[in-house]
Amino acid sequence: MKFIPFTCPKCGGLVSGTVDSVPGVALLNVDPHTGNAEYAGETEIWWDDQKTDRDSQGRFMLICDNGHVWPAEIQP
Repeated sequence: MKFIPFTCPKCGGLVSGTVDSVPGVALLNVDPHTGNAEYAGETEIWWDDQKTDRDSQGRFMLICDNGHVWPAEIQP
């Protein structure tokens, strides 16, 4: 696939990846007597539901090694 543009508009660096959202469940430890909950310190990631972020026009969000993010289309 070819992204347009494939270089960062801010620094000119090459695309290093897509910006993705990965849902998950932050696990809790719950006291069965009081109902008080504390974060258990781990999150179960739902890798099968990972999706590339897109802007309002449906373009893929890309990122360069410098952390700059920009929208791009895929050339057919």
